[in-house]
Amino acid sequence: MQWGGLSDQFDEHEREYGISLQLLRFFRQIRYPVSMSTKGTWWTEDERYVEQFRGAEHFNLKFSILTVDEETARKIEVLAPSPEERLAAMARAAKWGIGGVTLRLRPFVIGVTTPSYLELIERAADAGAEAVSTEFLCVEKRAKRARRRFEVIGRLAGYDLMKMYTQASKGQSGYLRGNREMKRPYIDAMQEQCDKLGLRFYVSDAHFKERCANGSCCGLRPDWNYSRGQFTEALLIAKRRGKVKWSDIAPGLVYAESFGFGKAEGFNQSTSERLAAHWNWSMRDYVRREWNNVNGGHSPYKYFGGVLHPVGKDESGDVIYEYRGDE
Repeated sequence: MQWGGLSDQFDEHEREYGISLQLLRFFRQIRYPVSMSTKGTWWTEDERYVEQFRGAEHFNLKFSILTVDEETARKIEVLAPSPEERLAAMARAAKWGIGGVTLRLRPFVIGVTTPSYLELIERAADAGAEAVSTEFLCVEKRAKRARRRFEVIGRLAGYDLMKMYTQASKGQSGYLRGNREMKRPYIDAMQEQCDKLGLRFYVSDAHFKERCANGSCCGLRPDWNYSRGQFTEALLIAKRRGKVKWSDIAPGLVYAESFGFGKAEGFNQSTSERLAAHWNWSMRDYVRREWNNVNGGHSPYKYFGGVLHPVGKDESGDVIYEYRGDE
C-alpha cells in the first residue's frame, strides 16, 4: 500500500490527533507492507512512532525533497520542515532496520531543483538512503488556485512556467508533462550519480520509466510485494526480452478480477455513458482494454512516449509490444 503523497500522514494534525500512530500499530501487528511518503520530521524523534518502525522490514519510507536550497524550499513548500531537517530525519530512519529509505526527489523543477539536485542525491546517500525516485513537475492549465503556485515556482525558476510547458508539450492539452528531450540530460545525470553512489534509480515520470531499477517506480526493493500486473513491469520485461505480451503481466492482475470497474469509487470514468457501458467490467478487463487500445492515451505505446511499439497480436488477439528505447 502507498500511504502519503497527496497528503501527509505525519503533519501537524497528526501531532494533535495521533490517527496515523494508531494505523501504524495496526499495520505492524498484521505485518502489512506499506510504502510511506512524507515531508514530516517531528515524528522521527518521538519514541511512540519510532517504536512502530524499529525492525519493521515491511515498512518503507520516502522523504520528499526537491532542493537543498533552504530559501527556495521555504517559498515553495510552505510550512514544511527544511531540507536539512528532512535529511536529518532520513538519517535517523535509515538506522531503524526497516524495508528501505528512499529520496523522493520531486517534483523535479528545471531551474529550481537543477542547481543542487546532484548534491541532494549525494547528501541522501550519506544519510543512508538506498534509492532515489524522481518525477518532473507537470502543469495543469485548467487549474485556477494552483496557477498562483505555478507563478511562484516560475519566478523562482527564472522563466514563464506555463509558457515553457505549453511549448514543450505539443499535442497535449490541459495536463502538460513536457517531453523526453527536455528531461533527458537531467535523467542521465541522476542515473550516473546514483550508479556512482550505489543507489537504485527510479523514474515515476512517464518519460524514461524504462530507467527504473525494477518494476516499482517509487523505489521499493525488488523483493517487495508490489503489483507485477502493471505497465511499468511490462516495460521492463520488454527491455530485457525485446518484446512483451499481455500474458506476461496478466497473472499479476488476478486480484483485479473480483474488483468491479463500475464500483471504482473516485476513479475517473469520464462520462456516465462510459460508466454504464462498462458497469460489469472488472478492473482487469479495464487494464486489458487500455493495453489493446494502442492509440489511447493510457496505452503502453502512448503513455511511455513511444518506447514500446505495437508490432502485432498474440494468439489471444492481444497486442504485442516491442521495446525501442533510445538510451
